[in-house]
Amino acid sequence: MPEEVPAQCKAPKDELDKCVQGKGAEGCKELLEAFEACVKGTTAAS
Repeated sequence: MPEEVPAQCKAPKDELDKCVQGKGAEGCKELLEAFEACVKGTTAAS
C-alpha cells in the first residue's frame, strides 16, 4: 500500500480504520476493498 493516502480516499480509510479497531480486518472486507479500489483508481489516473 502506498504511504500517502490520496485526499479523496481519506474518508474510506478513516471508516476502515474504525471498523478494523471494532471488528478486526475480517469483519471489514467490504470497506477494505472499497479503500483499495479508491487508491488504485487514484494512482492509475495520475
